[in-house]
Amino acid sequence: MHPRNPYSKPPDFADLARRYPPLRPHVFINHTGSSTINFKSLPAQKRLTEALFRLDYGLSLTLPDDRLCPPVPNRLNYVLWLQDIVKFTCSSATIRGLDIGTGASAIYPLLACGIEHTWNFVATDIDERSVQIAKQNISQNSLDSRIVVERVQADGPILQPLHTSLMDFDFTMCNPPFYSSTEDVSRSAEFKEFGPNAVCSGAEVEMITPGGETNFVARIFSESLQLKTKCRWYTSMLGKMSSIPDLVSLFREHGVDNYAITEFVQGQTRRWAIGWSFHDARLPDTCARVSNPTLQNIMPSRNTLHHAFPGARSAGILASALRNVLRLINGVTVASSTTPAIYDHSSTMLVHARGNTWSRAARRGKLPETVCVDRELPVLRCSIECRERSSYTSSNTGCELLFTWIEGKDRLIFESFASHVSRRVTSTLQEFGDA
Repeated sequence: MHPRNPYSKPPDFADLARRYPPLRPHVFINHTGSSTINFKSLPAQKRLTEALFRLDYGLSLTLPDDRLCPPVPNRLNYVLWLQDIVKFTCSSATIRGLDIGTGASAIYPLLACGIEHTWNFVATDIDERSVQIAKQNISQNSLDSRIVVERVQADGPILQPLHTSLMDFDFTMCNPPFYSSTEDVSRSAEFKEFGPNAVCSGAEVEMITPGGETNFVARIFSESLQLKTKCRWYTSMLGKMSSIPDLVSLFREHGVDNYAITEFVQGQTRRWAIGWSFHDARLPDTCARVSNPTLQNIMPSRNTLHHAFPGARSAGILASALRNVLRLINGVTVASSTTPAIYDHSSTMLVHARGNTWSRAARRGKLPETVCVDRELPVLRCSIECRERSSYTSSNTGCELLFTWIEGKDRLIFESFASHVSRRVTSTLQEFGDA
């Protein structure tokens, strides 16, 4: 579950029913004495989704019986992850997103626009009935100026609006059909130990696609290879963890190293999401990597590096040594971060390097012109946080530097910069007797 998701605990169903009367007939007291609903009842599920939309986001929703009834907590996880991606890699005043397969509810654009007032969407679907109901949902919430719904053809480009729009997009999102056939749907239900824990009202057009979700997202990736920087981040949710290795293999085959994997856990439901970018902006590990041991071999390389200084007496002394070191590196500019530090007793500096001037090859004048110091654009942007390790674990004293890659094409430049600075900081601390 995303840490900002307010639904980390089950809602008070009795209170929801009091504030949203249509939910009342579906709330009952279970064997533990708690109020709940029957999640295998479609009417109960629909009233719950309507209640959360109305009470928590001030939005109304029309949900047909023959289309998916999306659970709000699970869908919110995806929106919050995109919110993080936008925060770290997008600087536009207005954010443009594409929701692929928006469905009748148009839940992703509605949720996102309810939370972020500078976000706008193009939402697509191949199903005419879903398109018409989605338009109705958007109109009844007076969001027609921010969300445009388009019907696209099943045999046409999935990213059709990106191909035709004159404007760039900040992200795409997609909850693809997970299954390749009706037999695939049946097998998935059989593999669940206790059976499905909620009713599914999805139509075949929402649930099934040739080749399943892996093939669908692979098609998006294939189109993105043509569109490249037309969109900052291409993303998709996944219903099967087994889909991730195949997609990462595609990334690596085409030399795409700027990608992210995350995991959404909501109650008994587990979903994953994957994203990739052809831009130079990088995500911190908190957004791009998960700790699931099954996936460690296919995780993107770390964009956050830790360098420990056990003998440093305080973060202030470490920061002073760091400033001295950075001042002596040609082509490097430093600014204090306006973002509050994650930990107490810490400070953060933002570093821009116009070229690789710190390596031995650079000092000997042997670097190629592509990384020379007079380049207009920086070859590296990173943040360096000085923090006391004792502030988050009582058994481990001393300080550390946390290098986070923010922007750049060449990972080796980032890693070599972090190593060079750490070595120089160690020498500086030793020189002044602080190591």
